[in-house]
Amino acid sequence: MTKLTFLDNIYGIHKKNLNSSQSKIFSFNITVHKTLEKEKITHEIAETYLSSDDRLKIYDFTLNLYRWYDDDSISKQIEFENVNLLELLDTAELHHLLITNLFNFLLIKRILEKEKPTKIFVTNTLSKIIRALTKDQKINIHVIGHNEKYRLPWDKIQIKFNIGFIPISFHIGRKYYQNFVYLLESILTKFLKLSFKFDNKKNTILLLEFDPSQYDDLLYHLGTHNVNILILNRRRTSLWSIKSIKSLLNSGSKILDFQKIISKNEKEKILSVTQTSNEKLEYLFSDDVIFNTIFCMEGVSFWSCIKDTLIETYKKRFHEYISLLVASKNIVKQSNLSCVIGLNVVGETEKSFLAINKHQIPFVLLEHGFANHTPELKKFDIFHMYSLLKDQIAVWGDIQKNYLLTQHQFNPDKILVSGSPRHDSFFNRQLSPMQQKKIILITPHPITNLSAFGDTHLYLRLENFLRSFYNVVKKIPNVEVVVKLHPGQDEYESFMTDVFHDIDPKIPIYHVKPIIDLIDSCNVLVNISPESFDTSTVMLEGLVMKKPVVNIVLDDKSYDFQFDKDNAILSISDKEPIDKILNDVLFNDDFCSKLIANGQIFLKKYLVNHGSASESLANNITSF
Repeated sequence: MTKLTFLDNIYGIHKKNLNSSQSKIFSFNITVHKTLEKEKITHEIAETYLSSDDRLKIYDFTLNLYRWYDDDSISKQIEFENVNLLELLDTAELHHLLITNLFNFLLIKRILEKEKPTKIFVTNTLSKIIRALTKDQKINIHVIGHNEKYRLPWDKIQIKFNIGFIPISFHIGRKYYQNFVYLLESILTKFLKLSFKFDNKKNTILLLEFDPSQYDDLLYHLGTHNVNILILNRRRTSLWSIKSIKSLLNSGSKILDFQKIISKNEKEKILSVTQTSNEKLEYLFSDDVIFNTIFCMEGVSFWSCIKDTLIETYKKRFHEYISLLVASKNIVKQSNLSCVIGLNVVGETEKSFLAINKHQIPFVLLEHGFANHTPELKKFDIFHMYSLLKDQIAVWGDIQKNYLLTQHQFNPDKILVSGSPRHDSFFNRQLSPMQQKKIILITPHPITNLSAFGDTHLYLRLENFLRSFYNVVKKIPNVEVVVKLHPGQDEYESFMTDVFHDIDPKIPIYHVKPIIDLIDSCNVLVNISPESFDTSTVMLEGLVMKKPVVNIVLDDKSYDFQFDKDNAILSISDKEPIDKILNDVLFNDDFCSKLIANGQIFLKKYLVNHGSASESLANNITSF
């Protein structure tokens, strides 16, 4: 009798119940692997069973399901204001839901094909996949551990800060967060006179989901024009920091009170429509035949694995979606909008406004990341939303513009070459003099499974590199290591914090300290790229501030990026010896000067309007 145990979490599972002599145990992520390893429990890393072709199949299939709700039998069933409410779910969350379940689905399928078990012990979160794959087989299934459920990323909001150099983070529920933000904004907008009053005498620029502290210069330059500046944030309050508040006050920007632009009668209608929509959802999702056909891989439906999550999510959020549509309609009617600027087109706020707007008012997507793409990487540029965009885009330079023209056949009239407004402050910063002690800033890019290639093996490779790297660094006198973690990835942040604390508890680890301050104080920036196609913006920021930048690549792949062709960034594999490289970037002045000079050559090609992108963009969009 072949027994298998599948673990994607260890909540409520006692060590005595994990007997590797009686059952072959599989870990499904780095957290479980580390726990089992610590307890000296023999196990296999499940992800080993997926080939590269399997992973590409998972990724491609995920993208093909982005618009599952356009199926003829679904698209018109749950509408409001002629908008399909099902399409308003954040695309990033949908991607996460689909690729997570598809990854585990195909992974378990591959294990079952090889192992042919007669009995399976499995956690609740994986049990639906097991049942879907074995419904026609005589296999005993036993669910173990706590009754954990899969939840979408935005179901809980992460709160992060540092006490000294100790990173602190915790989560609060979406509803509690929204109530807290509403209370906070109600008090502060009134006290600081930041509430927006509709004014049809002047044009209004609407910014969707903007952080004022990052776009301080853009807001300031918009404020020099005779326009109203209106910010609508639902995911994160505009009042989250002192710097954000100062930016709003200095630019004359106003915050939209979401509740006040919806009338009492409209609120009553929203409640009624929400109830009706929930009833339609229950009826629609009760017909599994339709969905079993749509959500099917290799002849097996995985609909049952995601059905409950989608139902629960839509029921919780239909009220929000309908409210967003009503609010968006009122904004379009009452505020004399001349332009709308967004940082993405996949979020719920952005989708709702665009659905109501229907291309009436100019919408500009502002590129906000270090986009480097080649024809062979086109399938991965979905994270920059190019194929999803129907309106205008403001890019950082001609390299991006040419890519959009050749690879996506963009209309050249819809491409604004603006530069990067949020990096004006990086160009204009007066750099601090270097101290005697040399500082290495480490910026590990998050490991995610959005491409289906992030897994336990990649985490272990990252850990091995960090330990080897620090063994070299600690032999160099008068050198300090500082770490800046990328926000928003719980498993990654927990793992990285544990690894660095184990390496040396004295290493400062920052979550929220401004990256501009950390780069300013460092001598060398060492970025770590788990997946080489996903280039981190922090590398460009290091170039702007004239620092030597080293990029450590973990996936044994290389691409023909312009910064590599210009030798602007020192890109190397984690397998290469690091001691000579560190010695060069820390102590070889000629080497560093050449690297920095190459960086400036690349910046002239990649970025326009160095230090003046905000002024340029403000002049452009206020002329609409």
